[in-house]
Amino acid sequence: MIDFRYHLVSIVAVFLALAIGILIGATALQGPVLTTLNNASAAEVQRNKSLYAHNAQLKAQIDAEQAFAKAAEPNLLHGLLAGEKVVLVLAPGYDSSTVDGVTAALQRAGASVTGQVQLTPQFFDTGPVTEQQLTAAASKPHPAGLVLPHSAPANPQIAGQQAAAQVIAAAIANRDGLATLTTGDSQQILNDFPGFLQIKGPNGSASLSGQATMAIVMVPHTVPPAQISGPFNLALISLAQDLSEASKGALLTGPIIGTGPRSAIDAVNNGSAGVSLTTVDNADTATGQIIVAQALSQFLKPNAKPTAYGVRPFAVPSPAPTPSASASPTPTPGNSSHKSGKARR
Repeated sequence: MIDFRYHLVSIVAVFLALAIGILIGATALQGPVLTTLNNASAAEVQRNKSLYAHNAQLKAQIDAEQAFAKAAEPNLLHGLLAGEKVVLVLAPGYDSSTVDGVTAALQRAGASVTGQVQLTPQFFDTGPVTEQQLTAAASKPHPAGLVLPHSAPANPQIAGQQAAAQVIAAAIANRDGLATLTTGDSQQILNDFPGFLQIKGPNGSASLSGQATMAIVMVPHTVPPAQISGPFNLALISLAQDLSEASKGALLTGPIIGTGPRSAIDAVNNGSAGVSLTTVDNADTATGQIIVAQALSQFLKPNAKPTAYGVRPFAVPSPAPTPSASASPTPTPGNSSHKSGKARR
């Protein structure tokens, strides 16, 4: 019978042999392995330096392009929206700097901003209580002159939001430019939705300056969480559709970070929403803000079609769209530098 000491000695001998083997192997391989690792590390360091330098170059290029766009903005936008009135409808979590930039671009294009309709998170709640409250508010008697846009196909999940969107859109926008409601009438309608929206009028007032002829719907600064993005986007898109019908034109826009997958703009552009709307996905940039104003001006042309502008997939690469062509000066005799035709920007 083999005693315990024999097993103990055997185990010790095995581990001793293993340790000696590791030591000898490590000593033999130490030089080549270290050399290979050092070379790989040096290559990665150099690659990272190159990438950082390239990123810095691209950032400088983008900054220069945005600075140029900002400097050229007055010339690019002059008179595009002269006489138009634009209302901004803001989803909860909107980016204030993007709103400020878009507002400035609209004003440079000659439009007046009637104010902001700031939707609250409660507006997008799909619980039964909220749905009933929104439906009841939308069903209240309204002032004469309120013309509701055609209803979109009913969606039981957001029935309250759809009913409210029709009334809100009709209260704040009118395509003819001739207000069908007084400022007081519009405010009375909006007051029927306490807790669901807030009004910020011009110069800090608590009411809009009147009905708008065009509208911009701003998506949140970041995309909604996956568990609520579906109904949230549907409700926001439904309101944008109603505004598009109630006015001369409406578009969806927002900062680049808020227009990716799961956003309302992505749902429109990839076709999953099943609707056609004009979108601009980079309104946090000077280029995008110019395009917002230019995209609105497209609605003033006959047979305007919804288009996706920006830098995301499915979008027309910026800069776009181009303003209407304008006639060049008529050539004068003896001056070959003047050419006839049309110039496009």
